[in-house]
Amino acid sequence: MHFVLSWDIHAANQQVHNKVTEELKLVIKPYAWVRPLNTFYIVKVQGQTQWDSILDGLVKVNNANNKIVNLVMTPLMQGGNYNGLLSKDLWNSINGLTK
Repeated sequence: MHFVLSWDIHAANQQVHNKVTEELKLVIKPYAWVRPLNTFYIVKVQGQTQWDSILDGLVKVNNANNKIVNLVMTPLMQGGNYNGLLSKDLWNSINGLTK
């Protein structure tokens, strides 16, 4: 199973932006993921419990940083084919997570 995660950080400066980005990435670090676009992540999880845990962690990061993060998480998906214009290496990584 996998889902898509994307965020925007509305920080006053680049240092804060970078700090919050790293904190958000720490939440998904234990899971297999690929980032084909700047703030577009495809994350592989075992099920709803892990999805819920990730959402909880992301909300905690946002709350600890003055709620400067906007994010979207898709529902869990199984299989499917993504389409777009990416390098072959990225497609191999995406397909490895979603198949």
